[in-house]
Amino acid sequence: MIEKINLNCIATYTEPVELDDLREINFFYGGNGSGKTAISNLIANPEDYPSCHLTWQGSRKLKTVVYNEDFVTTTFYEKENLPGIFTLGEGAKDIEEEISKKTKELADLHVNVQQLENTISIKKKEKEENWNNFKDICWNDILQKYRNNFNNIFQGFFNSQQKLAKKILEEAQSVKTAIKDIEELKRKYNLLFSEDIGVIKSINTIPQELIDGIAEIENNQILKAKIIGKEDIDIAKLIHKLQNHDWVRQGKKYYDASYDDKVDVYICPFCQQKTSDQFRRQLEEYFDETYENQIQEINDLTECYTAYKNKIESLLSSLKDITANEYLGALRNEISNMYKMLDQDILRNMSFLQNKKDKPSNEIVLEPVSNILIEINEIIEKINIIINNHNSIVENKEQEKNTFLLDIWKYFCNEISDQIQEYQKKINNIDKAIKEISKNIEYKRAEINVLSDEISTLHKQIKSVKPAVDAINNLLNYVGFKGFKLKPTDDDKHYEIIRDHGESAKKNLSEGERNFIIFLYFYHLIEGVNDPSQDILESKVIVFDDPVSSLDADVLFIVASLIKRLLKSIRHKEHSSIKQVFILTHNVHFFREVSYISSRELQNKRNDTKYFIIRKSNNVSKIEGFECNPIKSTYQLLWDEIKNDNVDCVCIQNAMRRIIEFYFNMLACINEEELLGHFEDKNERLICQSLISWLHAGSHEIFDDLNYSFDINVYRYKEIFKKIFEVTGHIEHYNMMMSMK
Repeated sequence: MIEKINLNCIATYTEPVELDDLREINFFYGGNGSGKTAISNLIANPEDYPSCHLTWQGSRKLKTVVYNEDFVTTTFYEKENLPGIFTLGEGAKDIEEEISKKTKELADLHVNVQQLENTISIKKKEKEENWNNFKDICWNDILQKYRNNFNNIFQGFFNSQQKLAKKILEEAQSVKTAIKDIEELKRKYNLLFSEDIGVIKSINTIPQELIDGIAEIENNQILKAKIIGKEDIDIAKLIHKLQNHDWVRQGKKYYDASYDDKVDVYICPFCQQKTSDQFRRQLEEYFDETYENQIQEINDLTECYTAYKNKIESLLSSLKDITANEYLGALRNEISNMYKMLDQDILRNMSFLQNKKDKPSNEIVLEPVSNILIEINEIIEKINIIINNHNSIVENKEQEKNTFLLDIWKYFCNEISDQIQEYQKKINNIDKAIKEISKNIEYKRAEINVLSDEISTLHKQIKSVKPAVDAINNLLNYVGFKGFKLKPTDDDKHYEIIRDHGESAKKNLSEGERNFIIFLYFYHLIEGVNDPSQDILESKVIVFDDPVSSLDADVLFIVASLIKRLLKSIRHKEHSSIKQVFILTHNVHFFREVSYISSRELQNKRNDTKYFIIRKSNNVSKIEGFECNPIKSTYQLLWDEIKNDNVDCVCIQNAMRRIIEFYFNMLACINEEELLGHFEDKNERLICQSLISWLHAGSHEIFDDLNYSFDINVYRYKEIFKKIFEVTGHIEHYNMMMSMK
């Protein structure tokens, strides 16, 4: 069944028009040239109109059988004889039952396949939703999070979530390797993707002999010794008592410089008194050679330590620059801290040594700088390893980039590994379900093919062109077209249109005769096929495009009655092969007739029917949909028929019947038996009975609808119609409706 029709750039549909919510039965009313035929042409040959589109229920396209001018031309004018219509023949009840049984099985299989396909559609939608969610995770948790740190890595992915997600999944499938630290990856990225980074010179370690020299000074016992003068002389007792060894030593410099050659004596630099030779000799004896040697040793140690200090500072000067490099990581802080500690300890030791020089009697202990130097060397070795790695990367940049790309994508995959596993698990389950359902569908379709072949074989056994030709000829004869008929050709594959004496009547049929016989042909083709190998019961969509052109009023009524019988069978599910009907016309009488629904049916809202009005303004066609019939809706239109003096007998009779049904049954609550009871005159009662015969909806066949008398004129019908209102006491309503404009 067609669910939706999109019209665009076809005929006068120069602006897009969408027809949605199509039903099993669809009525279209529009004037000539309004755009009706464009709809029938589209349904018949959608491939000819690429700018238009038909949406089929469940994407299952059905066979379309379309009555329009193209059908008339193709069937009547372009072929010598009408193609035969193969329908089910008589005497095949058992085969028909078997066909019916297998057709039901086939329909159940189609429903089952459709359900399975719907399930697959749901699964595919679920799969798509999971994919969209996963894409969002990759975008937010990977690209957005790391784009500032690894901008170059994401080139080509900034405009495509799908591409990024596919890349993540691809990398997740490769061989698992150890995950690198993010800080290490950042350093390597900055190194590989920076244009101004080159080879770095390695750092020299502090020579071991320098460390040993430092250690030797630090452990020299003289630094801990209390250096004083000779103790076995008289002046020593006083110096020891006063504890002014260093003061005396410092004063001796001034004493030695105070010699007065005029008097040949040393003057005390402090009291300016003359001193004795004995005092001078005691001072010299106190600060003897041993003392002076110790003082010199202290001086030498200080000078040596200073030299070591300068050499160390020179050797480590390169460390200050290299610690600015981020790729060193934690070593930056470590070496920086060690350097600061070394600098502080050396300065402190220099102060200690100076103090020892100034005050040799003081005992000092130097900070163990040699240990720090050993630790610094260990760090330098670590730094040199990093430098060597750095230089190796710089010298092999392209190869290292490839390795880095593997590492960084592994890191990204590891970041969302739980989400990846969850997504893959869901997708695998969905794919597995789809695969199983697809296998089931394939199996069901194989069953469908087998059943279809069996049904086709059965159809071939009972198909015949005779039932259709007999039905068409009977209806032609009944209606009064007795001058021609259809006859099967000798090969039983075509129909000839012949006169009673056997000569061809095709070329001299009137337009009305031609249109009526072609309509009857089409009507029976709906229930048959032109090729006996085809499936008669194949599901189909039927289109009637203005089937009453150039037809008389009585024939119009017959055509409407035939179509209504078809619609009734569809509504009551008696015609399983016809899934949908489209009826398009410009004839308001035909529209009201064919779309008429009895009061009994109106009591229940019809959800299987929809109505459309086609309007053309400024050469642009528009379509408006209605739930209720917009043409038949007006009760006044029926009265307009009564007031029309030029209306034919068939039309006025039907208008009267419907007014009686609506007014007396629905409003006045007077049934047909009560109406008939008011007429004693036999002829008047007969006419009244003919007017209300349609009130027995569903109790008559098609020809019962055609049971009208041509012997009674319109005036007589109007008399009886008015009298019905008089005898029932409703003449006021009659007068009101007849006087309304």
